[in-house]
Amino acid sequence: MRPTSLISCSAVVLSTSTVVVGLSLHRHRPSISHTTSLTPPILRSNTALRLGDLDDLSDYGKNRVNSELDSLISKRDAIKKNIVANTKPDDDTPPIDEMSDDDIAKMLSDEADIDDMFSKDYVPTFNTKRGPSRTGLSSGDSGGVLDGEEEDDEDRALFVDWTEDYDDENEFHIPNRIGFTTAEWGDKKKGFVAGKLKKKDRKEGKFNKTDLKKAYEKLQQNGVSFVETSESSSFAEAFLNNFISECEHGDRPLVASTFANPWKHAIKTKSLPRRGSKAVVDAAEASCERMGVSSMSLYQVKNPYFYIGGTSALAEGMLDVISDDHSRYVGCINMSTSKLAKLQRQLRAQGEFVATNQFDFSLTNRKSLAMIEACKKMNITPLCTNVLDGGLASGKYTSVNPTGGEVSKGEGDTGPYSVRTLEKLDTLFKVQDGLREKVNSRIGDKLSKFDSGKAPKINREITTTQIAINYVKAKGAVPLIPVNNV
Repeated sequence: MRPTSLISCSAVVLSTSTVVVGLSLHRHRPSISHTTSLTPPILRSNTALRLGDLDDLSDYGKNRVNSELDSLISKRDAIKKNIVANTKPDDDTPPIDEMSDDDIAKMLSDEADIDDMFSKDYVPTFNTKRGPSRTGLSSGDSGGVLDGEEEDDEDRALFVDWTEDYDDENEFHIPNRIGFTTAEWGDKKKGFVAGKLKKKDRKEGKFNKTDLKKAYEKLQQNGVSFVETSESSSFAEAFLNNFISECEHGDRPLVASTFANPWKHAIKTKSLPRRGSKAVVDAAEASCERMGVSSMSLYQVKNPYFYIGGTSALAEGMLDVISDDHSRYVGCINMSTSKLAKLQRQLRAQGEFVATNQFDFSLTNRKSLAMIEACKKMNITPLCTNVLDGGLASGKYTSVNPTGGEVSKGEGDTGPYSVRTLEKLDTLFKVQDGLREKVNSRIGDKLSKFDSGKAPKINREITTTQIAINYVKAKGAVPLIPVNNV
């Protein structure tokens, strides 16, 4: 089987400065009820205050009057702000948490012109709320190496510093706004081999535990420190346990695990479906033990479609995961907009929030563009998987090269995609490749200004795969990429 979604570390490696994961203070909180409301009703009453001549009052009286006036002015301003915040826009569009998924999709259906977007000089300058990127060194120093600044240690890695604060980011900061997933670790169907690899296996793109360890260490040392896994893959959590303790890190990894769909988990384990808030807490604790960590950075809950105990039980469980210090933040996977909004209201009522929502999105599969915009409106970070759309978005396969440059398996082998499918994307692939050439040329021009032997050692061959990954970043999402070898 031809591996179509596998990419190497070189396609995603960046670097970053030190990541500090803050400690949280835990407190007692009341139980969540179905009637929880974030916004209390505004009580409007007659606040007119009738005063006599100030000259007739004592100093104490004057001070008291001034104090009361200041208090009333402050209350009036607060009421005005509240009225503005709760006033619908001129087009009578309802708040995001009151809209159906279809309404949101319709509202956000106009996508950006791909040709226009790809005509930009360089990916980080796409239209986005993020601050400008800065080049620096792996030690965390801000640099500008391509602009001619010198550095004594030429072997140090160069990276784009994405660690600054962004308008579209909540408290949960993901360094470099990119991560990798362990979805294929230990999966024989995806090419995992338990023992030694033969030459034939290498050619077929297969990998083993040694490859995973090298890839993990390379990514961590170069700033891609956010790793996403799941209890559904016990191999992955066990591998992470070993890698975290054995590998040298640029910074401590930011680990995220997942509460599996309760119905699929019941079938897999031949047990009763999980239910109630305690099941979420127990699963998070078990994941921490398997990975050998005291606490995770993020714990995600998959959309169960129906959960015994309802959304309130899930919210209660997610809050308990935080208060018991099994994870600092909580997120969701494939939650609909309505469920996401409801869950966000319930958590915010207790002083916490939904930090992330994970779903598929790519350059060639932009159906979830509306979800990215919905997440931004709810201050939730979108995490995107399958960012290469199984290989289709990589630009490797085209109508004139349907096998992606690989040797045909025989008569009738036209590659993983039909020629008709690839022909529909010809224009997109041409623009994608044109941007790759433009970026390569720009890097070459910058490096040519250095004296002989003084140019920094950086990747000079930008690929269409990197263009596809950066498209997801430019949309304001965090791509999670399956990486199995260096």
